Amino acid sequence: MKKIYYLIFLIFIFSCTTYQIKDQQSTSKTITIDTTIKNDDNVDKWIMKYKTSLDSLMDLVIGFNKISMIKNTPESNLGNFVCDLILDFINRELKDTLEGLPCIVVLNNGGFRSSLPEGQISIRDIYSVMPFDNTLTLLKISGENMIKLAQQIIEKGGMPIGGIEIIATATTLKQTKINGNDISKNQQYWVATSNFIANGGDNLIGLMNPIKRIDTPYLIRDIIIEHYKLLTSQNKAAYAEKDGRIRYE
Repeated sequence: MKKIYYLIFLIFIFSCTTYQIKDQQSTSKTITIDTTIKNDDNVDKWIMKYKTSLDSLMDLVIGFNKISMIKNTPESNLGNFVCDLILDFINRELKDTLEGLPCIVVLNNGGFRSSLPEGQISIRDIYSVMPFDNTLTLLKISGENMIKLAQQIIEKGGMPIGGIEIIATATTLKQTKINGNDISKNQQYWVATSNFIANGGDNLIGLMNPIKRIDTPYLIRDIIIEHYKLLTSQNKAAYAEKDGRIRYE
């Protein structure tokens, strides 16, 4: 995993340079990377200069977990934790954007690449869970499409959600509540999700053709990091458990 971080960092450095490509003939050949390729000491020294400072940043402890947080279906404490902290962030920083309408959070388990351990949490731990640069997107949808979304969530065997309660049989939606109220087809709602899902990832029909879309500049990974820092400033440890927000009966 360390090599991935360094590679991303180096790609970022070189991507800042602009090149002009002229139309001309070119030739290419395949170079096999194997044990015959020896390390270049000068390159290793150059990388090490950045590796030290990058390690210092990635290993910075930002919080503490009372228990391990692990992804699972139909519900998990990791999914509940992340969805709830995103909803908290929206209600704190983007409340005016909601226009007084209810908001829920929907993510996908595929966006979580590992678990969060019990004990100290570093920035590296957050990158391990969410290495992708997914940003927060807000979608305004109809109540009818919210019901379609809930139906698809239970058909998928559950997804990380926040601000919504779904009760179902194996394949049939029985009841869906937002803020304790049944969904109304005549009302509009906000769904906070990743730009990946908003762009069609996981093929969630209820989120297609929203009434309004707001793409924010906030990385979901950064929202998680800032949440840990906020808890630490309040001398609090992170804790989350399964609470039955998705139930199959």
